[in-house]
Amino acid sequence: MRAPIVPATLLLLVFALELDATRRKQKEKVVHTTINICDISDRDSKVHCYCEFSQDFNEAVKTECWVFNGGIEKSDNLWSSFTSQSNIENLAFNVRADGGLNFVPSNVLLYLKKLRSFSIKYSSIVNIESYSFANLTNVQDITLTKNQIVNVERHTFYNLPNLTVLTLDENKITRLVSETFYELPSLHKLYLTSNNISVIEDGTFRHLVNLLELELDRNNINELKKECFDGLANLKRLDLRRNKLTVLKSFTFTELWNLQELLLDYNEIHALAQRTFDGLSLLKKLSLSHNKLIALISGLFEGVRGLSALDLRHNKLKRFTYDNVKPIYDNLKNQKSYIYLEGNDFDCDCHLAWMHKLRHEARSIKVRTSLENFVCKFNIDPAMNSHLTYYEKTIIDTNNIFIDEKPPDKEYKDTDDLQDDIDEEFIEEPKVIKKENERTLLQIPVELLPCPAAVKSVTDRTYTYPSQNEAKDYRNLILTSKSNKFDISLVTFCFNLIFLNKLLTF
Repeated sequence: MRAPIVPATLLLLVFALELDATRRKQKEKVVHTTINICDISDRDSKVHCYCEFSQDFNEAVKTECWVFNGGIEKSDNLWSSFTSQSNIENLAFNVRADGGLNFVPSNVLLYLKKLRSFSIKYSSIVNIESYSFANLTNVQDITLTKNQIVNVERHTFYNLPNLTVLTLDENKITRLVSETFYELPSLHKLYLTSNNISVIEDGTFRHLVNLLELELDRNNINELKKECFDGLANLKRLDLRRNKLTVLKSFTFTELWNLQELLLDYNEIHALAQRTFDGLSLLKKLSLSHNKLIALISGLFEGVRGLSALDLRHNKLKRFTYDNVKPIYDNLKNQKSYIYLEGNDFDCDCHLAWMHKLRHEARSIKVRTSLENFVCKFNIDPAMNSHLTYYEKTIIDTNNIFIDEKPPDKEYKDTDDLQDDIDEEFIEEPKVIKKENERTLLQIPVELLPCPAAVKSVTDRTYTYPSQNEAKDYRNLILTSKSNKFDISLVTFCFNLIFLNKLLTF
């Protein structure tokens, strides 16, 4: 009897089933022989990991690993054990021994196809090689803080289509080279705070077309060229505080068309070119405190007519005229604005008379408070000093008569969306005690402000206090007021104003 003929298709099916079963057995064998990175029982292991929620094979999502017991090599078998948890989305390495980790474990990153967040802290990595972070299609956040990184090579961060935040704070990076950051279309925030950066090569950020925030504070940058900001057309915030900048040239920031915040505090800036800020038509906040500025050139703010927050504290400025502030004067009247000028060498003269006017027109509490506390040097005739002292006392006794009562209108609600970004030094600074020749500007009538003939201009004296007839009108208005305390204060103020006018006339 002839044996039945088996169709070829059936043979192929049987072969495929047997092959699949063989592969499944091999896979199970591998799983059982591979170390579970979340369940390392060997006390001598150089790495121990804690996995949240579950330690079963391929169940961990968030894993934090500690590196102990001396150095670990790139060839160590432990790195392949990360295949036991291929579903990890958040992975962090914390090095707890000197020299414990001196390279980026790039192979681990390739094993973890679902990885979204990765960090290394306290390692001894000195050099990050090209393509150490490359082709990680799902990674959104990379943090490499408090390591010892000195060099970051070209194409280190390459083809990371979903990377949004990159943090390299508190390292020892000395130089930023071009094309380090390449093919990062989604990067919005780049943090390089507290390094030793002194050189930024032209085109370093050329490919970061969608970057919104760049922090370069606490470095050693002493020169800026507009070419180093090529490509940052969408940047909104640039932090350059605590560097070694001395001079800013014209068009330094002209590539930053969408910049809204520029922070330059705690540098050594002593000169600004007339067109330093040209091109920053959307700039709202400019901070230049704790520098060495002696004078501001006329027209400096012509290119930033949208500026509504200005900080010039603790420089060596001797004059700040209406002509200086004119391009942004109307912005400073808005509710969300501020201007800080304390800690300079201003003389109490007619060049500051615009502050009286702005104080009455400003809706911002910050602007009004800053102007009310503004102190300058006032060299008055000794014969007039007692009258001025009496006038200042009267102003204080009237419970700050210049402050308008805030109506219960919603538009006066102080919901300022301009972040103040004041360092600890500002908060911890002791209250300044006025010297013998210093006065609070707004407590000096405009009529008593000297105006040197050599520099007097029409715009320097744009505001005066009410005339004697106007003072009488105020007095009549007060008589019908409901608040007795306020009535007496304002009447006293008006009578003293008349007295000072007569004194000046005499």
